[in-house]
Amino acid sequence: MENPVVPLPNDLSQAANKICETALEDAKAQIHPLLRSAELHRLGQRVEFVKAFKLALERRVAQKLALWRPDVQAVFQFDESWMESRSTWDGSIHLLVKVPRLSSAIKGMGKALDKSLLKYLKQLGWQRFQKRQTILEIQQFTPDELRHGISYGAMFYAVYSVPVKVWPQTRRAG
Repeated sequence: MENPVVPLPNDLSQAANKICETALEDAKAQIHPLLRSAELHRLGQRVEFVKAFKLALERRVAQKLALWRPDVQAVFQFDESWMESRSTWDGSIHLLVKVPRLSSAIKGMGKALDKSLLKYLKQLGWQRFQKRQTILEIQQFTPDELRHGISYGAMFYAVYSVPVKVWPQTRRAG
């Protein structure tokens, strides 16, 4: 039986705030310089900003998970349905975490982080977060599940929407 290594609630709340603040900065860096000083509620209406924020949030959460849990080998984002990626973002984040073996600690940490992230994101005033009870879903898969195409490892064999790696980021040659 493993001992969950979840940061203390206060630390988790501070970490969630930092994740969100940094993701907002990352997203602002991706848009036109003249738009960066716009009010946050206005930026939340811009498709390009929302997409950049979602990706930045996924990457920041993935980095934090890997920092807290050194057994995390990779993190992928996935869409709940293949139509989700074509429509506007509903405010949810779905991550697949590759680990050597399934961990109750990661599951517990994900639920606790979800609550802290949701609290921060509701304060932004964006409609997509106001009625949500949860925003972060973390599922785990093992190399064996991936190899055999079973459980969450089967998602990598999907027809419409395969998971996309968000951590570690691969460097582009250029």
